[in-house]
Amino acid sequence: MTVRTHGGKVAAGEEQGMSGITSAPGAQAAPPRLQQELAETLQRLRLGGPFYVLLWLLAGTASGLWERARWPFLLVALVFLLLNLLRFQVRGLPDGASESAVRRRLDWIWTLLLANSALWSVAVAWLLLTTPSESARTVAAISSYAFATAFAHNFPMRLREAFIALGLLYLPTLGALVANGSRLELIAVSCLYLLYVSLALRRSHGEYRQRLDLEDELRRQRDLFEQQSRRDGLTGLANRRRFSATLGDWCARARTDGDALVLLLLDLDHFKSINDRHGHAAGDACLCVFSARLQAAFPDTGRELVARLGGEEFGVLVRGGLDETARRADEFRAALAAQPLALPDNALHCSVSIGVAAFDPRRDGEGEALYHAADTALYRAKAAGRDAVAVADPG
Repeated sequence: MTVRTHGGKVAAGEEQGMSGITSAPGAQAAPPRLQQELAETLQRLRLGGPFYVLLWLLAGTASGLWERARWPFLLVALVFLLLNLLRFQVRGLPDGASESAVRRRLDWIWTLLLANSALWSVAVAWLLLTTPSESARTVAAISSYAFATAFAHNFPMRLREAFIALGLLYLPTLGALVANGSRLELIAVSCLYLLYVSLALRRSHGEYRQRLDLEDELRRQRDLFEQQSRRDGLTGLANRRRFSATLGDWCARARTDGDALVLLLLDLDHFKSINDRHGHAAGDACLCVFSARLQAAFPDTGRELVARLGGEEFGVLVRGGLDETARRADEFRAALAAQPLALPDNALHCSVSIGVAAFDPRRDGEGEALYHAADTALYRAKAAGRDAVAVADPG
């Protein structure tokens, strides 16, 4: 083991070049609530399609369209069938899909829904205006009201589009009843039911939004809890739990891919005297300022992790070469010794001892051996008089 003090040169280890590829940033992933909207809309999309085909065949047969206008009747049934098949062809998107992709998929789903509603409006208006049979008109009207009710309860996600679909499903039927000279009581009941369905749609939309807001809040609370469980409450750095998990993950990656990995263990020298002389509030402030300077010295959050391990002990994981990392560690040590920590009430001169160890796949397993090597180097740095950087011998 070579010990370096007060700006001496590093004499252990060969410099290893940084490896690995940083992936280019992709499109922004869709928010969870938008992904949830897609999942729920897609699930409900497949529910009603077959009923349009069945009820059209039932109403058309009861009204005599099969005999009077067979080919137009069959053509409408065929289009309903094609729209139903298209409903079942729509697929979801993988987790992490971009927001624009999710919105395009939702737009396509709503296009199918509105096309289905528009076709029903034209077909049922034609049936009601050309059919003398009261029973057949009743079947068609009840079908329209049933579709409108189902739509109000199943598709409240987009209020504007839902109201358009509701109008397409309901208003042509109501207009045809008026044009046919249906009884005033039937028209009045139909108008009142339209009011009910509209209010039900608005209420369903409000409840749907409220549920999404609640689930958003639950996700925020879960993420906050997860963040707090992995961050040090005083300094905001990663805590020992996150550090240990990352150490294991990065060691496994280094062993598999051959990436260079270096561990620094840092300990503020004579920190107990700071608490004794200036109080624990000053000691906490000292730790916070030190943490900020350490994070600034190792800022690459993709390839470097800075953590507070407890008390005045800190750890830094660096996916990079040993010589370069040790040099940066010594620059940090020298800058800390030269420039006091600026606290709210005063400035404190501090120094730090640092142990450095490089990952060796022949020696290190899940990270314990690497940690032990860095800890031993840290002990040697302290034994050499502190304010020092010690590098563990390889092997």
